[in-house]
Amino acid sequence: METSKTLQLTHITMRSLFSVTTLLLLLALTLPAEANRRAKNHKGGKHEKSRLASECSSAETQYGKCVPEHGDCGDGLREATCKDRTDKIHCKIPCNWKKDISDCKYKFGPWGSCDGDTNTKSRSGTLKRVLFNAECQPTVSVSKPCSPKMKKTRGESLKFLIAARHLLDPILHPAQRGAKPDAS
Repeated sequence: METSKTLQLTHITMRSLFSVTTLLLLLALTLPAEANRRAKNHKGGKHEKSRLASECSSAETQYGKCVPEHGDCGDGLREATCKDRTDKIHCKIPCNWKKDISDCKYKFGPWGSCDGDTNTKSRSGTLKRVLFNAECQPTVSVSKPCSPKMKKTRGESLKFLIAARHLLDPILHPAQRGAKPDAS
């Protein structure tokens, strides 16, 4: 009887030890992975900029243009120079945007109508905010190609479907065309 209780106690102790060991192993594997993930996601922009700002005022710091790492948009780097120190700080250029005004924030009006000669429509914007001491124009005008397809109203689409049905009905349902069934 005593041996059975000792075996049960040993079994429970071993199971508890195994559970604690497994938990510690999972914790040991998770912490470095989490720290690595945080380090990869850290873009640095605000911290690096604030470090530079602690030594220099914003007016004393000269910022270069944002240069994308790949292609012509997305994450990139810009130089920030203050006194004798130059640092590279992270920045981002939005894709599908005018690169020469990316550090200037504008408030835009609605798109104008399509110009038939140039097949473009345009809109203008007024300066709202300047980032990184950029040189910004007080107003800008941007344009884009007009939409290639004309939007149809619901009535025009319905007329098209009715006309298509009248053309396709004789092909799809030849028996309904007035052909008499065979009386054999």
